[in-house]
Amino acid sequence: MALNFIDLTWVLLALLAVLFYLYAVRPLWIFKKMGIPGPTPLPLLGNVITFFNDGIWNVETSRQRVQQYGKVYGIFFGRSPVLIISDREMLRDVFVRKFHVFSDRQTEVLTLDTKPSGRMLTNLRGEDWKDVRSTLSPAFSGGKLKMMMPAINTCADQLVQNIAKFAETGESFDTKELTGAFTMDVIARTAFGTEIDSQRNPQDPFVLMGRKAFNFKFSSPSLLLYFMFPSIMKPILEWLNIDIFPSDSASFFYSIFDQLIGLRQKSGERGRVDFMQLMMDAHKDADEEEEDGVKLHGQKHALTRDDIVANGFLFFVAGYETTATTMAFALYNFALNQEEQDRAREEVNKIMEDRDLVDYEAVHEMSYLEMCCMETLRLYPPAPNIGRVVSEEVKVQWLTIPKDMFVLVDVLAIHYDPERWSEPNKFIPGRFTKEAREKRDPYNWLPFGAGPRNCIGMRLAMMELKVGLAKILMKYRFMTAPDTDIPLKMKKTNQFPLPENGIRLKVELIDQDEN
Repeated sequence: MALNFIDLTWVLLALLAVLFYLYAVRPLWIFKKMGIPGPTPLPLLGNVITFFNDGIWNVETSRQRVQQYGKVYGIFFGRSPVLIISDREMLRDVFVRKFHVFSDRQTEVLTLDTKPSGRMLTNLRGEDWKDVRSTLSPAFSGGKLKMMMPAINTCADQLVQNIAKFAETGESFDTKELTGAFTMDVIARTAFGTEIDSQRNPQDPFVLMGRKAFNFKFSSPSLLLYFMFPSIMKPILEWLNIDIFPSDSASFFYSIFDQLIGLRQKSGERGRVDFMQLMMDAHKDADEEEEDGVKLHGQKHALTRDDIVANGFLFFVAGYETTATTMAFALYNFALNQEEQDRAREEVNKIMEDRDLVDYEAVHEMSYLEMCCMETLRLYPPAPNIGRVVSEEVKVQWLTIPKDMFVLVDVLAIHYDPERWSEPNKFIPGRFTKEAREKRDPYNWLPFGAGPRNCIGMRLAMMELKVGLAKILMKYRFMTAPDTDIPLKMKKTNQFPLPENGIRLKVELIDQDEN
């Protein structure tokens, strides 16, 4: 019997070894079979440890990996293979030519049906995404954006007033705190018709919960386990409704937006020009959406209450953080490059000579200011990469990619590629003249993505950015301070561009005789 027990033990150990190989090791051979280079993965973990040690928003690491492995290489997030690309022709295929295969951002098993993330536009898949995108798009039309201009200007005027105290004292300040308050006020007004005045009341619950909503961690234990064992963790997280956003922040906004919807439906109120109302009415518009020459073919349906609340939450979080950060980086670039700041100011003053309101037409005339914004977005893109998943086996250039493989476009590597951009670390707005843009490959600049699944709020973000900067430039000059980091030290583990010590600048009132 003892002999039989020993034999059975060896059999079980051998079986466990085989099962471990099949589950944890065998999947890691896929890139070698495809002829794709990349760092060596560990069983179960893949390249997760290296990935988080090196950081996510890390220009140096992105460039080094391209230099070492080329513009197409593979890593593993747990057991899941991730193909990372920055090759020009592949980008064209992924974003437009073969968009029908790359329309989803993630696989079904990596799509959590939780609140509020589950119904956000960024997480929807297939026909569901097309339907909601087609329904929401009219809310971002030129006509609707024009209606937002008075509200944006009012918030920008408050921003200018807030800067005054720093001009008087000459003290340095964290630029992002000011720009963040401005963009939060703008998104509250334009999205929900709510005046929170976060610039004068930073302790407003709306403000505190809004900031907290953006402090989610991709490195949380539950999410790491989810990425490593998605089929096991998905039903658990959905049953517990564990979302990537903090639960108290999500609950707060869910309650607020739900109440707003109920009140508006009950009162039958009409005539508002905020996105909450536009989302509620969007299905009534008959515009057909076509982006980059690719029709979405989505059906326009009335949005459910969950759709409106989830996407209201998405617009608030995304609209607040990304625009605020970009504006702060733009002011930093102006502080380091006074000639460019002067040229942008001269353009703004000329255009605003007979205007009080920075209106829709004025914004579109500010071509040099736009060039400065575009160069800032190249240097500090809101997201370091863009994800897509393959819905069916597809051949992209020389490579056959299997179904369900995750493809990651390395935006940082593209934006800092010396083959695409000479002296990529320098702030050179002249890269974005009309002539230069016409000659350049459009997939060399991807702060908003590209193709039919690009950022739906891109036009609003650029408009808000230019209005805020124009109002500031007309009155103040931004300069570096003794405690300004040059260059900025970025938090590499963050998913979004965030300086370790903030962006500290100082400001002075412009002598009006200069204008």
